[in-house]
Amino acid sequence: MNHGLALDRASVRSYDRDGRLHVAESPISKATVSSYYGRKIPNWQRLGLDPNRMYKLLRDPDEIKKGAATFNNLPLLKKHIPVTAAKPSTELIVGTTGSNSMFDGTYLKNSLAIWDAESIAGIESDEQKELSAAYHYVADMTPGTYDGIHHDGVMRDIVGNHVALVEEGRAGADVVVCDSLPLELKHMKLNKKMVAVAVRAALGAYLQPKLAQDAAPKEIASLLKAGDSAKSIAEAAKNKFGTLLAQDMEIDSAELASIIEAVADDAETQEPAEPPAQDDDICAQVLELLAGKLPEEDLEKIRALISGTPAQDDDPDNEPEPKEEDSVSKPAMDAAICAATRKIEKDTVNRINVIRIAEAEVKPLIGDVVAMDSADEIYRVALDEVGVDTTGVHPSAYRSLVKMQISIAESAKPKARLAMDSAAIDSFEKRFPTASKLVRV
Repeated sequence: MNHGLALDRASVRSYDRDGRLHVAESPISKATVSSYYGRKIPNWQRLGLDPNRMYKLLRDPDEIKKGAATFNNLPLLKKHIPVTAAKPSTELIVGTTGSNSMFDGTYLKNSLAIWDAESIAGIESDEQKELSAAYHYVADMTPGTYDGIHHDGVMRDIVGNHVALVEEGRAGADVVVCDSLPLELKHMKLNKKMVAVAVRAALGAYLQPKLAQDAAPKEIASLLKAGDSAKSIAEAAKNKFGTLLAQDMEIDSAELASIIEAVADDAETQEPAEPPAQDDDICAQVLELLAGKLPEEDLEKIRALISGTPAQDDDPDNEPEPKEEDSVSKPAMDAAICAATRKIEKDTVNRINVIRIAEAEVKPLIGDVVAMDSADEIYRVALDEVGVDTTGVHPSAYRSLVKMQISIAESAKPKARLAMDSAAIDSFEKRFPTASKLVRV
């Protein structure tokens, strides 16, 4: 189970003078029922569990309450991996939980400190704001219900191991389980959502040109509730809109069902695309997604539609004649545009993250900076302010130069002596009161 990092910046978030982020209170886990593969449950073989079956386990509120204190002073990691004193995985540690863990009956909460500029940037841009707890537990496969939800077993003797900002699966799940969906379930949920979006787009593209009056998007979306099969959705569309058609138009339920099946199959098997290069534009991304799936003349028209320039075979003075296969190709185009839009949104978030990281990294050198459009500009301004000439220096080197200047500034600061409060020091001074007056000869 993932939980959003506390978002009330004014009251719970603060920064110290060195740029570290402090969160006064944030949920890190919750009493609820979650699904886990049998092979991910501790001692699954001894318990006789099916490794490939999903089991619903309850994070019992009483068990969370008993183990709340074990979530104090735990490492906050970039990704889920069990950690111990012998193997602390220090390269993944970006912060820590506080020492005030408490369970309010629903949520396990604690304060947090985040030390890593990149992770802080991810939090502020909302890309890495989710938290996921990891803990040891003993599986008690006693079935029951919680809040009306059936469960196959209960997690007992919960003991915290770490909390993660970014999940990458459940490493070492035989001893540590993470409050997050298995990777397989995430893909299943993502694919279902993609299928729903693609089918909805296909329905809209097929129906709207045939209707006497445009249908509201929610009316078309409601067709998805008609059933799980393409045939049932197509029949529902014919029944709902059959009397609202424009003259000489008809809904061929068999044709519509085949379109729905084709679009759904394509969306269901689609793998997440790699993030685009920063200089990619919408047109290039859409055309890349459609390459090989549509005829070249259709690609040319889509290029014209997006860029605003006429396609080579378009008559600039007249509207092109609609083609019979437009009702089939348009859903594919709509789905591709949706995919490209998602890629562009991710690219934008990535660029914002880079800017936030730059702002955090130059803060010890020049303090807060005025909003700028790029990380390179932020680093250059910081270097200019401390008198570093960047003439002829490639922007890719700015960040390293900033870090070098920070190191120089830190080394120039007078080192404060640590106060030593130990009983051993105090005892030595009492036993040898004149020791400080001894002179070496």
